[in-house]
Amino acid sequence: MLKNIEGGLASIIMALGVTLFLPAAVAFYYGETSELYFFLMYGAIVFGLGLALYFKFKLGEVTLPEAMIISAGGWLLASLISSVPYVYIAKMAWIDAYFESMSGFTTTGMTVISDVEVLPRSLLFWRAFTQWVGGVGIILFFVLFVSPAGIGIWRLYRAEAREERALATTRETIKYIWRLYVAETALCAVLLVFLAKMDPFEALTHSFTALSTGGFSTRNASIAAFNSPIVEAILVVFMLVGATSFMVQIRVLRDRKVSTLFSHPEVRTCLLIVASISILVALDSTMNGMFNGFWEALRTSVFQTVSILTTTGYTVVDIAKYPPLSTWLIMLLMAIGGGLCSTGGAIKIMRVVVIVKLVYYIILKNILPETAVKPFKIGKHVVGEEESLRILGFLAAYSFLLIIESILLTVLGGFDPLTSISGALSAQGNVGPSLLPVSARLPEAVKAVLIFGMWAGRLEIFPVLVFLAPTTWRSLLSFRVRHR
Repeated sequence: MLKNIEGGLASIIMALGVTLFLPAAVAFYYGETSELYFFLMYGAIVFGLGLALYFKFKLGEVTLPEAMIISAGGWLLASLISSVPYVYIAKMAWIDAYFESMSGFTTTGMTVISDVEVLPRSLLFWRAFTQWVGGVGIILFFVLFVSPAGIGIWRLYRAEAREERALATTRETIKYIWRLYVAETALCAVLLVFLAKMDPFEALTHSFTALSTGGFSTRNASIAAFNSPIVEAILVVFMLVGATSFMVQIRVLRDRKVSTLFSHPEVRTCLLIVASISILVALDSTMNGMFNGFWEALRTSVFQTVSILTTTGYTVVDIAKYPPLSTWLIMLLMAIGGGLCSTGGAIKIMRVVVIVKLVYYIILKNILPETAVKPFKIGKHVVGEEESLRILGFLAAYSFLLIIESILLTVLGGFDPLTSISGALSAQGNVGPSLLPVSARLPEAVKAVLIFGMWAGRLEIFPVLVFLAPTTWRSLLSFRVRHR
């Protein structure tokens, strides 16, 4: 069994080696000689190592526990490999480089870099590109290079927090997702260049981080630096696209009906949340004198609401300056997150819908006669007991880890409880902005807690718990001993 895990990790190393040649091309175009040689050499080393390991450890039929370990271990390994350019080029400490790398791949967007504008363009490209890859998922990325045998591809797909496919096979679904993702990214970049008159390089990197709902920017002030309603409007649209389930998007394209999109309960709930929270935040911030008028406040609050709900994390205003009501509303958005099977993080809108309706259903069951038969439905979909228990189990595990991380941030960092909860919500929800002042000056233990939160949140908890469980490794090792 361990051979499959080793083979899966080797495939990830090989795939990452290929991607390292892309920033080399950027370095060549912009005349960054030192960075060009580094990315060429480092890419060749990583690819060569991955290729050698892949031939040594062939990837066979993958079981679900193996898939979860490959997924959880793959994100740790990918973040380690990706951190080396930060150490070599930006001269960052290893813990800071790993933090930045994990924040990139998990599409969290937290950063310990105080001045991104001084970084070479090749490194800025790599920083944005890691979010783009992480948006769809590292496992789905390496599957483009190496397809596991049999049902193993479905198990790997499931291990990266996906539970349904829109097409006949998992492989077809993955390919369709990637074609859709590339097309949407290209469209976003084109609109930013031709409508918003943005620099092509910045348009490309921001399209990477908008569709991936990652939020890394090439500017220290994030999107506020552009001071452009057109830029904000384009990014709002594509952040919402990124946070919409790929399964819903595929059905819309196949049905060729816009009504398919707006008939989905998750999409309708998302738009309702955006509209209601945006108005509340705009009113609250206006009454507290943050802006010159309601319309300026509304423009800002719409962008910020979409950015936080989709877990992108772009900012046009420092969220720490919002009044208390707006702060709590923003923290609520951090917990909710985007759509299932999207690039968004956190609990996910559909799960929140199920939990709210489940509470209503239980109340109704206690009111109706005992003989009454009323199935639990979301739209036209009947939610079974097993599905309900899985969602409640996820919520329990998510909440438990969130509490532990908040306590650790308070104890290790000396932050007040609200700041710690905000930091934990942001890290585990893969959001980015928070009340917690993230910088290289944070204690290493605090950075480690945030790294863990980003990792666990991106993989939706259970693959990480399987990876960390001693029982898992005892089972794998005993299997290897029995089959020597």
